[in-house]
Amino acid sequence: MKRIICMLLTLCALAGLTAHAEETAPLTGMTAQQIVDEMRIGWNLGNTFDATGYTAPDIYSHETSWGNPVVDLALIQRVKDAGFNCIRIPITWYRHISDDGTFTIDPAFMARIREVVDYAYACDLYVIINMHHEDWLNTKTMDKDYEAIGVQLAAVWGQIAEAFADYDQHLIFESMNEPRMAGTSVEWNGSRSGFNAVNYLNQVFVNTIRTDAKGYNGERALMIPGYAASSSSAAMAAIEIPTFGDQQAENIIISVHCYSPYDFCLSDKQTTFDPNNKAHTSSIDTVFSNIEKLFLEKGIPVIMGETGATNTGNNHDARAAWAYYMGMKSTAYGVPILIWDNGNNQVSGGECHVWVRRAINEKLRSQRTPYPYPEVLEQLFAGAASCERGSGRRSLMPEKSALNGTILWGNVNGAFLNGAGVSFASKAEWYAASRTIAVIFTGDGTPSLHLKTNGQDVTVSVEPDRVDNMGTQRVAWFSMGKVMSACEAAGIDAAMISSVSIVAEGTAVAYELCYIGK
Repeated sequence: MKRIICMLLTLCALAGLTAHAEETAPLTGMTAQQIVDEMRIGWNLGNTFDATGYTAPDIYSHETSWGNPVVDLALIQRVKDAGFNCIRIPITWYRHISDDGTFTIDPAFMARIREVVDYAYACDLYVIINMHHEDWLNTKTMDKDYEAIGVQLAAVWGQIAEAFADYDQHLIFESMNEPRMAGTSVEWNGSRSGFNAVNYLNQVFVNTIRTDAKGYNGERALMIPGYAASSSSAAMAAIEIPTFGDQQAENIIISVHCYSPYDFCLSDKQTTFDPNNKAHTSSIDTVFSNIEKLFLEKGIPVIMGETGATNTGNNHDARAAWAYYMGMKSTAYGVPILIWDNGNNQVSGGECHVWVRRAINEKLRSQRTPYPYPEVLEQLFAGAASCERGSGRRSLMPEKSALNGTILWGNVNGAFLNGAGVSFASKAEWYAASRTIAVIFTGDGTPSLHLKTNGQDVTVSVEPDRVDNMGTQRVAWFSMGKVMSACEAAGIDAAMISSVSIVAEGTAVAYELCYIGK
């Protein structure tokens, strides 16, 4: 009887999920940065669809071949209940692709992936799907055979894009997992030719999704890694942002993996972690600092697609301290992190990464609880809640407003406003009637403000006589009265505004947005 009830509940939860566009249409039109701003801490469904075992035609033998149970809605609900708001589903496709030169994906396997993505949609999670452990991609000669590899990559991603075209922007496509020249002396560190090969394949990926895009694929956020998804400064610096239509492709997110410090996260050599010890934290600090310099300062969002710390002899206090530190760094830099979970509940070997129990067994006391190590999980989210989003990026913020106002956003190096512009989260307390908003900028274009809610956008343009010169820069003024009048006309109030964007037609670079007045 319990099984029948569970099945009925699952069917009810999934009812209507085919109408993704209608249910979540308000998200349409969001930039990759705005999507990343809504993502926080995420979870990886590891060692499941990225497993490589398979006994045809039983597609379920694939996801269970590395020891984890078949995925159900209850598992994804536990992920949601833990506090995660995004999920990454690593997928190995090659065991389900035809070898007749068409690279056709088994429809039954594609349907199973859609079913699990639907579970995530039912739980209101952001979802990332990718290519993982593809032997035909991670070859020794990837640096020489990248064009042939690109043909298969385009064929496979073309089918995935077709299958998921009607899924809105809650779904993100990630081109590859850790593309690399496997089995070579440069497998993990890379080489110039390897870097170039990965850049080529990322370009093929973007062309495949964007050309003749159906449904939501024309605006879908696309996530691309560098060589091996490495967080080394060399690998990240070598990443080239793909182009489309003779300009930098829009809605691109950089994917970075970071298991730092390595001896603590992926081996049993280091069993302690002290957040006050620079020897323990410096490698983490360096990764986030490099992410800021290489991408965030240029307006390019980043997601840390994998991170985690192995269980070594039940060192829960140390892992909890690490989790707090990583959660804090994620919020401070505005970089979502997705914890790697492979379901391995052992205590040695470097690959013991379990956060959410894959299956509940009421008959066994040790398997009744949904989270094996709740103290570690709690500290992850405590760290994420310990600071303001973006507060760690002090290099972007002017020390003092150039207009003696209250800074809402700033970039000492300037941020280009053409295209998507600059976006950041909104706070209701900004919108006091006695204040005036100012944008300091340079260039020929005139800034405007876009206020975004869950239902609609409000654009506020500056009046022609409200732009002043200030040395080599200019100031565009927006009276709060005009801002709130535009909101009232649209039927919204300040509490409904989720984010603000500064955009401009023509060439313009913004340096600061602030408000004047009390």
